[in-house]
Amino acid sequence: MFQDQSADSSVLASRILDRYRQAYRTSREADPSLRYGRRTLAVSTVAQQFYCEKAVALSIEQPLAPSRSMRNGAAGHEAVAALGVTMTQEEAVAAAVLTREQPLCVYEFRIGWQHEGVTLLGFVDEAWFRAGHVELVAERKFSSNPGIHAPYHVQAGLYCLGLGAMGFSTDNTSYRISVFSRECYDCGRLISGACPVHSGDSTVFSCETGACTSQIFSFNREMVSGNLNWALRFWKGEREAEPTSSAAKCRACRYGRICTSRGG
Repeated sequence: MFQDQSADSSVLASRILDRYRQAYRTSREADPSLRYGRRTLAVSTVAQQFYCEKAVALSIEQPLAPSRSMRNGAAGHEAVAALGVTMTQEEAVAAAVLTREQPLCVYEFRIGWQHEGVTLLGFVDEAWFRAGHVELVAERKFSSNPGIHAPYHVQAGLYCLGLGAMGFSTDNTSYRISVFSRECYDCGRLISGACPVHSGDSTVFSCETGACTSQIFSFNREMVSGNLNWALRFWKGEREAEPTSSAAKCRACRYGRICTSRGG
């Protein structure tokens, strides 16, 4: 029985790795077919389209240096990812398909898959696996706004979709979105793994550094696929960028001075 399970796991791991590698090979070998000469799309870029697609376009046409808050957010992600054990993609996939009593958490899990002829790539903040099934995808955000907004759902949902396309089981998969104050990026509790929101012990927490909140949602494959199809029509040149209708987003936008579209 043990040998049969081991063989099945090995076959599944090979299948998943083959799909992942094929997605990369296809993107390298094909001529650039997407807007701006791109061969691939990052999951995070697609998610940003649901905040303001016009801002995504401007960030490519007239890029700006990362803001301090962006750099702090990246530092926070790196600090939490450091809690995990460094593994190659082959090692991570092999561990993810093993039968075990408790799910395994893999930080910064690489994903790549093809959807409607487009290669999408990304890194999942946390993916919890057991015997090839994705039990939970966890997405972390650092923001001055504690709300859980549409782009966060899109990004986490796309990670679930991509993992399923790679060959993992995503039946009954859930995703958790945790939003931390910008100041939390260098919090000792977060860096050490002691923050109760990061560990999943609490949905709300505040301390002398900042505050955070977390919620769990069910993955809806049809909804996520529909969102992705809408986003890809821009990259395939089938429509132009759609600006936000939110005046508040426009006021906060880094491209407010050069954007000809104003919400509200």
